[in-house]
Amino acid sequence: MITEKVKVSKSGEGMNEALELTDELADYLKLQRKKAFHLRLLAEELLSMVRAITENFKGDFWLEEENHTCKLILEAKAELDYAKRREFLDVSTKGENISHRGIMEKIREIFEAGLYSMQESFNIQAQYGTGMFAYGAIDGVNAGISEAVYAWSMQKYKDNINSERSVNSDAWDELEKSIIANIADDVQVGVTKDSVKLIVIKYF
Repeated sequence: MITEKVKVSKSGEGMNEALELTDELADYLKLQRKKAFHLRLLAEELLSMVRAITENFKGDFWLEEENHTCKLILEAKAELDYAKRREFLDVSTKGENISHRGIMEKIREIFEAGLYSMQESFNIQAQYGTGMFAYGAIDGVNAGISEAVYAWSMQKYKDNINSERSVNSDAWDELEKSIIANIADDVQVGVTKDSVKLIVIKYF
């Protein structure tokens, strides 16, 4: 099943409709109360990220379900000018936005960088130093992004952090405290020349 697409924006446009779509899908799938609540929480986390994106952001939100796999999808055209944002970051002492600490903030930063240019995606990879990005599609039977030039997966990020837990305990603590990291089975960000897509995946 694929729901209709809802236009969402930083100003709050489409937020209520997006949450209604999420609840309707949970009803359609006859999810148990806890599972429906988790799906709603994931939608709220995704939409809160939309409100935090800079500039006059607008994108499409919809949900897909197949074989007990639910995907919450946000897609936008890559048409913003990242250079403008870098001007603001460069005036700080370290030249970085110190608010980007939690995993959801990192996901937003990756998504937002993809809106501006693929090169900025690599810059984010260098900033976080966790080997996030890879060429081509994300592997896996239920991979949601097949056309991406660059792609990032939260699950692969978690695996990297887990293997480095002794030297990267702060990043692991951050994951343990994150709603989306604890509820979602994966979060994928795909960057193409024309668009950027974020997919939150939940298995039921």
